[in-house]
Amino acid sequence: PVTSVIPTVVLNIQNCTMPEELVKRQHFVPRTYLKHFGIAEGGECFIHALPESETEKKAIFKSNITNVALEKHLYTLPGETIAQKMAIEKFYSEEIEQHYDSIYQILTDPSITEVTSEQRELIISTVVTMYYRTTKWINASRNLKRRVLESAFQLCKQTGKDYFMFEDEKISIKGRELEEFTAEWNKTRQPGMVLIQLETALNLIKIRLANDGICVVRIEDDNLELVTSDNPVIAENNKPERFAPFDPSNILKLPLDSKHILMLMPENVEGLENRIFRRNSVRPFSELEKLTSNYSQMQNSERFMFGSKPALESYLDTKQESERPLEEGDSTADIFAKLKGLGL
Repeated sequence: PVTSVIPTVVLNIQNCTMPEELVKRQHFVPRTYLKHFGIAEGGECFIHALPESETEKKAIFKSNITNVALEKHLYTLPGETIAQKMAIEKFYSEEIEQHYDSIYQILTDPSITEVTSEQRELIISTVVTMYYRTTKWINASRNLKRRVLESAFQLCKQTGKDYFMFEDEKISIKGRELEEFTAEWNKTRQPGMVLIQLETALNLIKIRLANDGICVVRIEDDNLELVTSDNPVIAENNKPERFAPFDPSNILKLPLDSKHILMLMPENVEGLENRIFRRNSVRPFSELEKLTSNYSQMQNSERFMFGSKPALESYLDTKQESERPLEEGDSTADIFAKLKGLGL
């Protein structure tokens, strides 16, 4: 079980001695996931990408999935051996990613309505680790630390000091520039951040295993396509004013491909833990599911949305009308009429 493997990875990193390959380019959105939104060409898989701030179709570009949603040495840990340095990368690869195709087949097969306890744990573990392993959380921490260090540098300048105190430690900045110091600070502390991400995921997996139900929605319309992003797991709660990422009452949503959405639903009915609840979505509900899912991916993305070229173009076609704030006098019928005119 994944929940028993994670503590072993975290606690025994320094005991790793087996030789491994040093992987520099580490994917935070698994290629085994992205390939279901792409196309196979000559033994490779390609996907179309749209920068999240772009609104023009000409900005869409095609890329090999090996070249997207990655960062060099994102999960690399300090250590004397390659095995020690690659402990987290190896964990994600061997305990999560290599099983993804099997759970994808289960989740997208309409004839399967029950899973084993092991399969259920793997499904929940995959979604939760995908939620926490992206760069969103690390970049948020980096940005916070940058603001803190910028304030510390300004304070030192105002007081004429060449050091500041951090957690009872005297930190010297003598002869240092803010940009260089911040980059070094974040690099030194990054291993701790990725370990915290893994530990947080472990804790949430245990809670969600006790509560979650599994639901798969299929979009029953050939003309409607879902997209994904570089931060694909969406957390939603009916109490947005008190939203917290770790809250186990959040609904977790993950588009599986252009037609399927996986949802982890809290407060499952006792005795139905291993049931897959399935729903086929037809118009007009399928149109709403496509709009809301694709909009959520745009909102959640850091840099890119991914999908087929027609899917991304369709998103841009309806973007302005579907995402603008409602105005006084707007009617649902008028909005849908405009969206239909745009091809929805």
